[in-house]
Amino acid sequence: MKQVVILSFLLLLSSIGWAQPFNEYVLLKGVVDDAKNKSKLGGASIQIKGANNGTIADLNGAFSLYTKPGTIQLEISYLGYRDTVLELQLEAGAVRNLQIHLSSSTPELNSVVIAGYLQGQAKALNQQKNADNIRNIISSDQIGRFPDPNAAEALQRVPGVNIERDQGEGRYVLVRGLAPQFTNININGEQIPSPEADVRFVALDAIPSDQLASIEVSKTLSPDMDGDAVGGSVNLITRMAQSKLPHINGSIAGGYNAIMKQPNWQGQLQFDQRLGKKEKLGILLNGNYYLNQLGSDNWEQAPNDKELELRDYELTRTRSGLSGTIDYRFNNRHEIYFRGIYSRFTDREWRRRYVFITEDEEVEKLTKDRFESQSITAVNLGGKHRFNGFYLNYEGQYSSGIQNTPYDHEVAFIADLPSSYSVTGGKFPQLIADGYTNSSKYEFDEVAYGGSYAKDQNATVKFEIGIPYRTGASTGTLKFGAKARFKQKSYTISNDVYGADAGVPTADAFDEAPIKSEFLKGRFDMGRPINMGRFNRFFNANPGLFELDVESKSIDEALESFDAKENVVAGFLMTRHQFSKLVLTGGFRFEHTDVSYNSKDVLIDAAGDLEAIRPVSGTSSYSFLLPQVQAKYELSKYTNLRASVASSYARPNFGEIIPAQEINREDRVANLGNPSLKPTSALNLDLMLEHYFGNVGIASAGVFYKKLDDFIYRRVIFNGSYPLTGTPIIPRIDIIQAQNGNTANLVGLEFAFQRKLDFLPGYLSKLSLYTNYTYTHSKATIQSRDADETKPDATEKFRLPGQATHVGNLALAYENKKLVVRIAANFNGEYLSEVGGNSSEDLYIKSRMQLDFSGSYAVSQRFRLFAEALNLTNQPFESYFGSKSVVAQREFYRSWARFGLKFDLGFGK
Repeated sequence: MKQVVILSFLLLLSSIGWAQPFNEYVLLKGVVDDAKNKSKLGGASIQIKGANNGTIADLNGAFSLYTKPGTIQLEISYLGYRDTVLELQLEAGAVRNLQIHLSSSTPELNSVVIAGYLQGQAKALNQQKNADNIRNIISSDQIGRFPDPNAAEALQRVPGVNIERDQGEGRYVLVRGLAPQFTNININGEQIPSPEADVRFVALDAIPSDQLASIEVSKTLSPDMDGDAVGGSVNLITRMAQSKLPHINGSIAGGYNAIMKQPNWQGQLQFDQRLGKKEKLGILLNGNYYLNQLGSDNWEQAPNDKELELRDYELTRTRSGLSGTIDYRFNNRHEIYFRGIYSRFTDREWRRRYVFITEDEEVEKLTKDRFESQSITAVNLGGKHRFNGFYLNYEGQYSSGIQNTPYDHEVAFIADLPSSYSVTGGKFPQLIADGYTNSSKYEFDEVAYGGSYAKDQNATVKFEIGIPYRTGASTGTLKFGAKARFKQKSYTISNDVYGADAGVPTADAFDEAPIKSEFLKGRFDMGRPINMGRFNRFFNANPGLFELDVESKSIDEALESFDAKENVVAGFLMTRHQFSKLVLTGGFRFEHTDVSYNSKDVLIDAAGDLEAIRPVSGTSSYSFLLPQVQAKYELSKYTNLRASVASSYARPNFGEIIPAQEINREDRVANLGNPSLKPTSALNLDLMLEHYFGNVGIASAGVFYKKLDDFIYRRVIFNGSYPLTGTPIIPRIDIIQAQNGNTANLVGLEFAFQRKLDFLPGYLSKLSLYTNYTYTHSKATIQSRDADETKPDATEKFRLPGQATHVGNLALAYENKKLVVRIAANFNGEYLSEVGGNSSEDLYIKSRMQLDFSGSYAVSQRFRLFAEALNLTNQPFESYFGSKSVVAQREFYRSWARFGLKFDLGFGK
């Protein structure tokens, strides 16, 4: 870390101490686009020949560059296009506005269908090639070529990215072998809060992919980025208006889910236009709606308890979004913008299950009916200004994440029935349980009526100032800025559990027809499930039969509910210095965080009864100085060598730091939150070699290493006292708490290759290959699960949760002038999901390969038919305890597909 600080300091010192500002300057501003269809070429390189001075066009093809007056040659380059050189005569103090049109060097870029695909791929690769840090970019056109309806599933195609799934759909993102809490999620460059109660990371199945212009995955950080990202930083970028002509595009599709035999629907519509003679005002509005009726067949076991579950899921999910942008360009120097996005994800779940409790000779029959919605809102208001000798950018953002579960109902009936089962070969259990589908044998046990509401809000303000300078023949930019973010997070629940002594009919009084004709392809009979609505009507008509468990309600609601505040202030100082073929970027970022929490303690007395509920509060603060240095060396026009040394950190999840505590004197165990828990700090080393192909493609290889300090783990303090500080109330009690103190190391290798195989003969030249592979290995030290009073400091080593050894993608596409067909395989490697009480209880998610298909056919220049199919081979979700022979869960989703029409109107077509 000392070397990183020294290197960052020397880089800043050289830029400040020996730099000379542009006393006489010219401001070049402009837009780079395609000469034929006028689509903007984001990521284009703009360089002054013979001088170490240049810049990169943003996502919308716009650029600005300070340079000295006189005669210059401006070179513009872009993968898949012919280089263009402009000779310009520049006068001191002037602002020169340029409209640069590039012509394709690849015939396919001018064809009817391939234009969208190759231009989208070219835009992403150009931004990736010219970026100062190591990053991967996927454009909206690339997203549309894979059957990925949400942002998480689009990200699974990126090298080094693994995803967690829920009911077959991608949800959480794991970057470079680290769990979701090690990656921050941004919209338009600013972090968004999590709708979920006790975590920071965001479920990206709530973000529709067709709301996005592109997705950036930054695997190394620069000082102008938030420092709380160890795995990486994901930035979701919404769209902006591009053309003075009105532009309308969209899609409509319908589909079918094989396991539920139900349809699904999708629609998206976008309008954008730049208005006025000089196109100063830009307006864009984009909306979408997606309805999916899906389900799963699931079996699970708890081998230590000798329990087996059969679970039948039926779900209706919707994903809707609305985004818009208004931007106004006053002149060549000044512009302001407003960008907003709202997305809403709803999940109506019906779960029917049997629980075979073999040791007690009981079988439970349960039905759950739950509705949950998650919404994410983000609005950004900001401006960009170019003054004499410096520029100023500023922005304010408000964002919120809300998870609302207005009802979560589950009713349980129980029967005295013997059962036994065995799992042979790890595929399906062999079950013996005579008469378990006979509902008349099941008597009422309990019914739970619950609900919850979680809200997380961020209010952020920030600014940055950049000053161009010269040091001899080379140029650079000195940049500094500051940010303040104010977070409020709260969570409340209700949980009413009712029992009954008599008077409630057996389960057959609430029977409904089977939902599916077969379960797990007919291997098991799920009988007639309980109709939750029918039971609720009985409950409402007979309230006197039921008794509320007041003590359980008080305990659950006290333990779960909390509110928290978190204030973050940050500042940075950095430089970007360009030599002949070398670009150095580095500096320092400082972040300070103050946190406060309010929750409740719950004490259970020696008899197992509720003793007390006490309000508590906790506060903490921490600061980080983060040195970061990155280098990009241009070995040739199409080849870069990159290196990075940077420090970063990851904040603890709220569930670990809220001071809620459960003290159980009967079991002599206390579960405590830890408001003093430190974030995990990390030293990150990266080296990457990348070669780009002129016909749009890339081959890259890289290695990365991460050293994590203050790694967070669950520790047991044997025979401790409660509380841990101050006067003891309860002596000699085992305390379980998330604590710091241990270290972890992670190393990885990353490879990627994608290009059109036009060097092959005949029809093979129409093939394109997209593939990547990432290998990671980790080792963490924690308190041994075999530790006890005699050896409390014993340790053991294990792999980091979320770290998959192997992750990869392979896609092969065939493309001609009108037809594109692609088969894509995604491999999610095995990883540790939960650390158990001992190694045999560690829960692992088994590796899974999903095979998907997509294809499209251009009916005309404006209309394209498309078809998509997912999970063609019915790959299950599988987990196991400790050893692969001890299966914990197997869940099947079957395949689902959709067929539709995409249209693109405008741009003079």
